[in-house]
Amino acid sequence: MKRLINVPLLIAAGAQALFAFYALMPGPWAGWEDGPSRGAMALVMFEPAALAWLMLLIAGLSAVFTDAFDWVPPVGRGRRRLITATATLLVVVTLGVCVVVALGESPAVASRDNDAFNPVLVAIARFGGIFGPFLAVGGLAWLINAPAALRHLAPVRRVALGALALTTLAGGLIGLQMLSEEIAIERTVALRDQKMIDERARENQAALRELSDASPLVDWLRLTDPLQTADIREAAIRRLARRPTLEADLAQSLQSADTLEPDWALRLTALLDFKPSAALEAPLRANFAALRQRIEISRNQAGDGLYDPTYLDRWFGDQLAETLVVTRKMAESAGIDLRDADRQLAQTVAATYPTSKAAKDYPRGITALDRAIDAALMTRNPG
Repeated sequence: MKRLINVPLLIAAGAQALFAFYALMPGPWAGWEDGPSRGAMALVMFEPAALAWLMLLIAGLSAVFTDAFDWVPPVGRGRRRLITATATLLVVVTLGVCVVVALGESPAVASRDNDAFNPVLVAIARFGGIFGPFLAVGGLAWLINAPAALRHLAPVRRVALGALALTTLAGGLIGLQMLSEEIAIERTVALRDQKMIDERARENQAALRELSDASPLVDWLRLTDPLQTADIREAAIRRLARRPTLEADLAQSLQSADTLEPDWALRLTALLDFKPSAALEAPLRANFAALRQRIEISRNQAGDGLYDPTYLDRWFGDQLAETLVVTRKMAESAGIDLRDADRQLAQTVAATYPTSKAAKDYPRGITALDRAIDAALMTRNPG
C-alpha cells in the first residue's frame, strides 16, 4: 500500500520541476514583458506549483496514515499519527508560502509584493519554494522505498529535517507577516466603508428633513429604495402615505418617460399604506403596458442577442410581483379589476421568456388572486 504513495510523489516532482524551470528563468518570455503579461505569467507558474503542493499534501498525509513515520518516538499509534499529521500540514502550508515568495521573486514575474519582508527571510523562502518541495518528495520517497536498514539513518533524517525546519521557519515568519498585513488592510477597508456608510446616512437624514409635501415625488423616491437603510426608508414611506397630493403625483410618475421613475412609482403604489381610487386605473394600465413593451424589447437585447431566461427574473421580477399587489389593492379599495392587464403581461412574458421562472410563477400569481379579487368586487359591486 505504501508504494502507491510514489504516484503523487512522482506527479509532485514533475510539477515542481516545471515550476522551478519557470522560477529560474532569467526573464519573462518574449513579448511578455508588460504588466498584464507578467500577471499572466504568474498564473502560468502558479498552476504547476499548486499541483505539486496538492500532490505533496496527499502524499504526506498518506505517509502519516500508513505509518511511514514509525521512527517517531513510540507515544502510541494514534498520538503519533496526530503529531506527524500536524507537522506535515505545517510543513506543506509553509512550503506553500515559500512557493508564493519564489513566484513573486522570479525574474519572469518580478513582483514588488515581497519588498516589505526581511531580505534574508525572502532569500531563504525563495530557495525553499524552489527546492524545498524536492527535498520533501525525496524524504518521503526515502521513507517509503529505502531498505529497512537504511530508512532510519540519523544523518539523512537530520539533514532533511534541518533543511525543512529552516524553510518552515522562514515561510512561517513571512506567512505571519502576510496575515497581519492582510488583517490590517481588512480593518482599514472596513473602517473606510463604515465611514462612507455613516456619511451617506447623514446625507440621507438631512435630505429627508429637507423634503416636504411640496417637494417633487421623484425626490422622495430614492429614499424608498430597497437598498436604503431601514430607518430612512420607513420614515419616508410613512410621510409619503400622508402626502395630500399622493394620487395625483403617482398618476404622473407612473406614466413618466424617465427610465426609473415609473418603476419607483409602481413600487410606491404597492408599498404605501393608502387606498387608491379609480383615478389611478388609467395610469396603472399605461404603466403595465409600458412594462410589457420593455420586456419585449429586452428580449432582443438580453445577453447581446442570445436568449437568457434569467434576464427577465433578474431585471423585471420585482415589477411583476408589484403589479399583482397593485391589482389586489385596486380591487379591494376602488373596485377596479386589472387582471386583464396582468394576463396580457403574462402572455408577453411567456412569449419572450418561455423558460424563465416568471413564465411559470406569474400566471400562478394571477390565479391565486382570483378568489380575493372576485370577493372584493362582489362586495363593492353586489349587483
